[in-house]
Amino acid sequence: MIPEAELVRKEFTVCEIDFPESITLTKNSLLRWCSLSLGLISKNETRDKAFLVLDALFTLLFTKKQPPTTLDIQSQIKSKTKVEMSEKLIRFHLNKLIELGILERKTNKYYINPSPNSEKRNSLAESYSAWVAKQIEAEMTKTKNALEKLQAKYEK
Repeated sequence: MIPEAELVRKEFTVCEIDFPESITLTKNSLLRWCSLSLGLISKNETRDKAFLVLDALFTLLFTKKQPPTTLDIQSQIKSKTKVEMSEKLIRFHLNKLIELGILERKTNKYYINPSPNSEKRNSLAESYSAWVAKQIEAEMTKTKNALEKLQAKYEK
């Protein structure tokens, strides 16, 4: 392992993905596309557990207008699909959204982490712009600075 590897605090997956109009025709295709785009799943993902968790989360947050607990999500999945899912697996998938900054947990309930400058406190898109894009821009600035310094070292 190289010594700088211990400096890594977080990883972002940035994918360049086509967005054909057909993706917008169904909720499931949009859910899969967004999951792939956010790096929540890999392009070769065959398991559907992440989708079940996200579908239940978004159903409870946006359709039923209630911040869910892991037990609420577990119950929603079971009632809709008859699939038994452990709380640990549910938390694993939710933690990915928390790590991105899009979701936050308060008193065992999950909420959209609102953009500080937004009137739409429950907007996924604005949360993404505020938290994920901000972090990526900061990392790009650091990398640009490092590349400039590296080039200068070679030009001496």
